[in-house]
Amino acid sequence: MKGLEGMVREALIARKLGDAVPASPGLASFLELLLRANAGVNLVSRKEAVPEVLVARHLIDALEALPLLPPPGARRLRLLDIGSGGGFPAIPLLLARRDLEGVLVESVGKKARFLEEAVGVLGLTARVVNARFPGPALELMKKSPPCDLLSSRAVAGAGELVRAARPGLARGAIALLWTTEPLLGNVRRALPGVSVVFRKSPGTDLRGIARVECFT
Repeated sequence: MKGLEGMVREALIARKLGDAVPASPGLASFLELLLRANAGVNLVSRKEAVPEVLVARHLIDALEALPLLPPPGARRLRLLDIGSGGGFPAIPLLLARRDLEGVLVESVGKKARFLEEAVGVLGLTARVVNARFPGPALELMKKSPPCDLLSSRAVAGAGELVRAARPGLARGAIALLWTTEPLLGNVRRALPGVSVVFRKSPGTDLRGIARVECFT
């Protein structure tokens, strides 16, 4: 674990995220859980199921959203993560920002069970919804307090997804979409009139995070 913690810390410093994530044991513990579970559940591909790739390609990629989040306030912010899969980006963000409360939506039962284990082991304030989105997952959300934030990584039709999620989002909600610069036009067409700002990931030509203000 010490080697993995050191790897996480070096990556955070290299991406200038060290101040935003002052301690990394929880992040390293999450990666250990994922690596162990990945032998039986396809959470990430075999090629990516090595510490170096998980840290660089998945963990740091998720944490690059930290500067795009609202600052901590008087109450918890509710984060809706759609298509949570192996836990990216939601779990790293929840570990880095303990003031967030997560709602992790994952339709695949085996992946949802892993997420429930990770949430429990890591002591996160979050619940896992094992249902398809929008469909049953959105109906459940309508019965719960609205979410302040939405995140989605590597999901096709990101703009349409945000539009579908609006009934479960609070006024002033912000969506963070891991996408590519060429696909920004699709997001803007699906969400006419909203503010979309793209933050390019360091060291890449096209990938980054689109920050969408869902209500203005």
